[in-house]
Amino acid sequence: MNKLYSFASKVLLLVGLISLVLAVIVKFFEQFAYFGIFPLSYLRFAGVCLLFVIASSLAQMAAGKQPQKKRRR
Repeated sequence: MNKLYSFASKVLLLVGLISLVLAVIVKFFEQFAYFGIFPLSYLRFAGVCLLFVIASSLAQMAAGKQPQKKRRR
């Protein structure tokens, strides 16, 4: 299951970064709509993708921690 989340994180990171770059390019050339979608929609989609990447990375880090041994005094 860890490999699935890792692969999904990498794909969504790539898609999010492409969407972010596309939003900046569309906004830079001052076109109001590209494929009928406004630049703000690209930015919001990129934000959702990157938020999922952060959440899945934190879940992987939490699942990977091993319990520590109890100390005897």
